[in-house]
Amino acid sequence: MLHYDEYGNKNNPTILLLHGAGALDTFCNQYCFSGQYHLIVPHLYGAGKSADIVYDPGMMKQELLDLIDSLHKKKIGIIGHSLGGQLAIMLVCERQNQFSFAVFLSAWVNPNPKTVKMYCSLAGMAAKMLHIKWLVHFQGKYWNYTKEQANYMADYSRFITPQIYQSFFAHTLDLRSLPEYLSIKVPMLAICGSGEVKDMKLSLDMLGKNACCQTMILPKAGHDFPMRNSKELNVVLNNFLLGKIKEN
Repeated sequence: MLHYDEYGNKNNPTILLLHGAGALDTFCNQYCFSGQYHLIVPHLYGAGKSADIVYDPGMMKQELLDLIDSLHKKKIGIIGHSLGGQLAIMLVCERQNQFSFAVFLSAWVNPNPKTVKMYCSLAGMAAKMLHIKWLVHFQGKYWNYTKEQANYMADYSRFITPQIYQSFFAHTLDLRSLPEYLSIKVPMLAICGSGEVKDMKLSLDMLGKNACCQTMILPKAGHDFPMRNSKELNVVLNNFLLGKIKEN
């Protein structure tokens, strides 16, 4: 059973928030939308109560589809960051009729084999760093987590093994494997930060080839802009969400 956190009134429009790799509270600064929406934050593999599970996109996608079906709602919105953005794309391609809109934040869909190999080679060192409680807590503070959120991340991160860390990158989505994406009619928005790597910006261009997907680059922002540039991002999200919710 997939664990998840909920924020807001269940009677409001539902938005599924899919966090980045290993960072359950990626959307800590978007939980404020709970006054208008019903927010659901699943614990994806490698984070929270699923921290000890190796990331498998096929299995993760099926668990998310089961969760969506259990909500018994005609349509929901979905927002995903990084790894969560990749999953959001997969879900929309599989069940577009169940989504009123989709937002992809820094979704890497143009995997460069050399880059993937580099990240995978760092798995051992990265996992060791994730087991240093004060260091993870410091990272959470830098991301504007609350003390409780930072403490929780420091607690569950000790379960992230080199194999789990490596799985985040070894299974990077290649959009070319989903040709159906180009025919998706769901209103979509894709964003990346101006300070992100070339591959991320190429991914943004690829996502923009669908006529229903708006794209934008957030100025003065890095990969962690949902946490670090939330003021600017939330204005963009609010304008997009208001329009799409009213249409549905």
